[in-house]
Amino acid sequence: MSKFTYDKRLQVKNIVARLIITRLSDNEIIREIERQTGKAITRQGLHNIKQQIKKDSYEWYRNLRQNKYEYLHEFKERINEVLWLQQKHHENYQF
Repeated sequence: MSKFTYDKRLQVKNIVARLIITRLSDNEIIREIERQTGKAITRQGLHNIKQQIKKDSYEWYRNLRQNKYEYLHEFKERINEVLWLQQKHHENYQF
């Protein structure tokens, strides 16, 4: 994926991660990447992206296990942030 900018690489990685969950075939994922980015990737490129996603997931999980209390704190902060945003949204759109 060297012909992609950083933003496009991130977009492709997100597309692949989302479509893996929906269990699309490799050919369908490649077509969707081409449709959304305008650039084609090979099956080997797709394989490399999938492996990188697995590696990133493993690193995240390993880090999570080592720092579980930090993760819980961060999770609570995200929940509080979502609640705060919902409250602001409700305040802004009250009739």
